[in-house]
Amino acid sequence: MKQHKLKKQAGASMVEIVVTIIIIAIGLLGVASLQANTMRYLKVANQRTEATQAAYDLSERMRANGQGVRDSVTGATSYTYVTAYATTVASLPAMPTCGGPRCTPAEVAAIDINDWLRGLSNRLTDGAGYIVPVAPTGYDVIVMWKEANLTIVDPACPTATAPAPGIGVRCFTVRFSP
Repeated sequence: MKQHKLKKQAGASMVEIVVTIIIIAIGLLGVASLQANTMRYLKVANQRTEATQAAYDLSERMRANGQGVRDSVTGATSYTYVTAYATTVASLPAMPTCGGPRCTPAEVAAIDINDWLRGLSNRLTDGAGYIVPVAPTGYDVIVMWKEANLTIVDPACPTATAPAPGIGVRCFTVRFSP
């Protein structure tokens, strides 16, 4: 009788191949998840950068219009803008018709507010803002926008000095003295 010798296995079995494919698939799903989260966080970071730039833009406009700011403290003109959080620019104050150097400080303030609010609406998701005087001579510039996946009321949003915007709205506040 002849004895048959078993040959050593050469290559991989089907089970080993399936296990390897499953491990690689799980790894690729993890990489895809990381990529999706990166894109989401990138959008959030971009929105925060835009909000920061917008707040500092208005603060510099107010510093440039010193007479308009001084008058707004006494109530003669107004850099103050506090209204319910709205995602449209329909409720903006009327745009003055003056041009260039013929504008009064009050008209420059109205132009600044209009430009700023329109910019917020264009640059941020449902962007809006408040301008609130803070005694004795300071201001809070508050920028608001909708942030995806935010399911709470942002504690940075104003509650006492302005209408609260509600759930899902992120706020950024700059307090400054012109």
